Amino acid sequence: MFGKIFSKELKHQFTSFTIIILIVSTFLFYYTQFIGDLKRDWVKPIPSRTDTKVLWGKKESVLTLNDEVLMKSVYENMKVDYEKGDTLKIKGINRVYEKINDEQKAVLKEAIEEFEDSSFDMSYNEFKNIREKIDRTLGGNTAYSEDYYRLCFASKEPYEVEKKEYESILKEDKVTNAYARLFADYIGIGIGFFMVFVTAFTFVNDKRYGTDELIYTTEISSFKYVGGKYLADVLTAFIIVLLVAGHATWLFHGFSKATGDSISYTAFFKYSILWILPTIMFVTSLSYVLQIIFDNGTVPIIIQFIYWMYSIDIHNNQISKYIIRFNNIVPYSEFQPSEHGIFINRIFYTFLSTILLFVAVKLWNRKRCVLDDKF
Repeated sequence: MFGKIFSKELKHQFTSFTIIILIVSTFLFYYTQFIGDLKRDWVKPIPSRTDTKVLWGKKESVLTLNDEVLMKSVYENMKVDYEKGDTLKIKGINRVYEKINDEQKAVLKEAIEEFEDSSFDMSYNEFKNIREKIDRTLGGNTAYSEDYYRLCFASKEPYEVEKKEYESILKEDKVTNAYARLFADYIGIGIGFFMVFVTAFTFVNDKRYGTDELIYTTEISSFKYVGGKYLADVLTAFIIVLLVAGHATWLFHGFSKATGDSISYTAFFKYSILWILPTIMFVTSLSYVLQIIFDNGTVPIIIQFIYWMYSIDIHNNQISKYIIRFNNIVPYSEFQPSEHGIFINRIFYTFLSTILLFVAVKLWNRKRCVLDDKF
């Protein structure tokens, strides 16, 4: 009977509308955040900005950290924004392009001409004033702001520093482990909330389809019924995570062939299991308990959204946060100080998920007994 419930729930999830929400949201987070970072950030540093590097089969210029290069980089980006009529806006974890109006284009054109007239021979303060003026004109939170322009237009460190850090990542993490932590961060954010759309109506649907009374009064055990649905819901989400992890591994396989550097082919799958799976389990267990208590699928979504907003705070990984945040591409030696806290966090939420699952079983069984007494 457990197998029948499991297979029926799995089939239902993969043919439901809610699974589309989960698939689309997961792949959007993967493509816009993780792949977006791969396209923007360095993978393998080179000595000069006039050289090139291979990054996913494309050649990209690399910028060193000096004022002239920064000015020219900002200048070139202004020209692109002016010609295309849109600009990058950074909103929390999201990066989107927004249209700019004629007045904003006029200010951009004026700034471009200032760069050209000066032949990039200006003080850093003059350059900073122009950049900040553009940021204000475009509405703030752009790539021209103080917080983001170095990240968007320049390497983080001089070549020698980047080279040493890259060699450490290669030696300690085989590249992919470092990037798998970034992958787990972004995918964990997406699936940490949108998973609730898959699980919040698991038992509510029984009532909607008129099968709740029949199920409550049959001989099937509460644990088999709730457990079968739970395993199917968790597996549904985890299959999606494994698919994007497989695609990421394929991308890095191409990188490995291009550079000759060795990679770990298990990294993305390992961090999917260790970091993301406990998140999936917790969201599923919590939504089960909430929907049985409130006999409603909307309440779990609202509560999960509030908790999700609290948990995506990047500053630390407190035990009270069910999503792991670590969006730095650094060698294992720099990650190691955070490892113990993350390990405790994942153990805690795995254990808590199991407790909540048993609570859901008890609550469902109690409802079943109440209904059974009526017959």
